[in-house]
Amino acid sequence: MEPQRMDKADFITALFLSIFGLAIVIVSLRMPDFRNLGANPYSAPGIVPAVLGAILSILGMVLLIRSISRKGYYLNFSFSGILFLFKQSSIKRLLIAAVLSLLYVALLGKIHYFILSFSYIFIFILAYEFNLKERILRQKSNFIIAFLEAFLIAGSIALVFQYLFLVRLP
Repeated sequence: MEPQRMDKADFITALFLSIFGLAIVIVSLRMPDFRNLGANPYSAPGIVPAVLGAILSILGMVLLIRSISRKGYYLNFSFSGILFLFKQSSIKRLLIAAVLSLLYVALLGKIHYFILSFSYIFIFILAYEFNLKERILRQKSNFIIAFLEAFLIAGSIALVFQYLFLVRLP
């Protein structure tokens, strides 16, 4: 990527990281600290996410300052540029991952954990491995591997959480 386009990408990324890190800090500080139960305030569950959110926000600000110094804030949006952006395979993959992940989160607790996780992993693998230009019968190994991976991963996660960590899954 050419340096001028990287500065623009850095500017957008820096804004996102700074805001996202700040949101993590705010949400983490709202978590219970269990002081009323006599617990050590440093054992609060929001401490580590708050520190990581702060680090993310600070590094986002550093990137923002660097991109501003290189005039990355001049974005020059156009409709054809946005269409070109969404035609790139990397952006399509990002959108597929985002939609699948949001759907997974929306269905969590409404569908049995193993079935939902298996389906999520299976569809996710196929979304990246499946080739629309090739015949389905030639790609049956992709289906088999995706099925086995999804089954083993979803099953092992469910077993570890239920029997090792003693957590009831939705």
